Parts: sequence; structure tokens; C-alpha cells
Amino acid sequence: MRALAHPTRIALIEALRLRETLTATEASALIGESPTNCAFHLRALSRFGFVEEVGAGPGRRRPWRALDVPPAFSDVQDDEQSSAAARALSDVLLRHWLERLQMAQAARHTEAAEWQEALGGSQTVVHASVEELQEMVADIRAVLGRYDDRLRDATARPEGSRPVELLLFAQPYAPRPAAEADS
Repeated sequence: MRALAHPTRIALIEALRLRETLTATEASALIGESPTNCAFHLRALSRFGFVEEVGAGPGRRRPWRALDVPPAFSDVQDDEQSSAAARALSDVLLRHWLERLQMAQAARHTEAAEWQEALGGSQTVVHASVEELQEMVADIRAVLGRYDDRLRDATARPEGSRPVELLLFAQPYAPRPAAEADS
């Protein structure tokens, strides 16, 4: 988890989930980091089993691909060091996702009308037990899992499709921050 808790590494994993392979130079163009920095982080991700080099290409071309590592993790760990690493990764991911969400929301008016209607957010409050919440999340992941083949297999993508990010958060609902409620 500590190996992933870096914005450049998260961006590289995400870019590799959308492409079969990428070189450090190709990744650089996608994520806005230097090729040298991308190569450094790709090697680090490789040491921890998140990516692998897929053979040397012509010249200095070194393509990489993401390994099938589940993107889910838990903050609940057996030891404090692992818990701290999980919290660090969670914090980096949350900042990363929220930044991308803010950019998408700021640019939503530039989308075609049909995309504007399909994209967006929603919020729901439910009263649920732990077991019910776990079942809801599993059900949602199962629905989304029906589209996993399209990540790597471009031939499985319908015409007119594009990558769309769906974020799912489950947290206790408080109508206002706890500090305000206590005043």
C-alpha cells in the first residue's frame, strides 16, 4: 500500500488500466510527468508487483503493463504500520479522485447534451446494518464488474463509448460537520 501512496504511481496505474501497454514516454504524455520520473515510478511499481515490463521494444522503448491486482484495499490491518500505510493510500486516493471530480464538474458544460444528461452525481442516504451495507457495495461492484473486459479489450467497447469514472463512497451520514453539531 505504501508503494501506491504516491500521486504519480496512482496516475500510472490508472493510465495502464486504460491501455494495454505504455512506455515511460507515452505515460509521460498522458499524466504530465517527465519520462524519467515515469520510468522511476514504473520500476518501483514493478518491484511491488503492480506492473511488469513486457519486453524490450525497438531502441530504448520499454513497454509496461499493469498486472491484475485488485484495486480494493482495507484500512483495517493487523498492525499499526500497515494501518498507517492504508490510511496514507486512502488519503492520496481521495485527494486524487476529488481533484479529478472538480475538474470534470468545471468542464461539464463542454460535453455534448446527451453526455451532460448521462454524467453527474447523486447522493442517497440509507439506514442499513453493516451486513446490508456490505451487500449493497458487493451488488454495485458486481454490476460494474460486467464492464471490466472493456478496460483492456478495445474490441469489447461499443462504438461511441469512452472511459467514465464512477466513484462509490459509503460513510456515516451527518447533515453537518460534527464540530458544528456539538456547539
